[in-house]
Amino acid sequence: MATEVQREFAQKVYAAAQQATDISPVFVTAQAILETGWGRSRVGRYNLFGITRGSDWAGKTVLVKTHEYFSSPDVHFSDPEKVISVCKTKTGRYYYTVLRLFKDFDSLQDCLREHSRLLQKPGYSDAWPYRHNPEQFAQRISNNVGCKYATSPIYQQQLLYLINAVRKICL
Repeated sequence: MATEVQREFAQKVYAAAQQATDISPVFVTAQAILETGWGRSRVGRYNLFGITRGSDWAGKTVLVKTHEYFSSPDVHFSDPEKVISVCKTKTGRYYYTVLRLFKDFDSLQDCLREHSRLLQKPGYSDAWPYRHNPEQFAQRISNNVGCKYATSPIYQQQLLYLINAVRKICL
């Protein structure tokens, strides 16, 4: 059961997503909840989705310690990003603790527009037609076809659970 603070966070993101993006606001809100722990942990003030800097970003950034999963033990990053530690998991993947540069948005709307822009890239072309169906969209951004949104092995399962929670709160 969501707390009052959690419900307020969900409702705020849901309302903003209705205005700023063409993706289901249920999906956007569920993903924001998952990525921020119900708003408790965000990158900068408005980066709700852990959107990394990328190569063509000229805006503000923030360097953050985070965790990622990779299939190789020798992933490297360019300065100032760096690997802090690597541990092999029981599944054979590698759990990294890393310093990464993330985009630092000026507003929630800027973050939501960038999130939508990223999900329209060619790597997500199998997912984009399902952007109005939260469950199908969640499955397709995390099914290892084309780009994969997150490296966590349980990302899809968590996202599907939160989609149901958002429906109870916002609809």
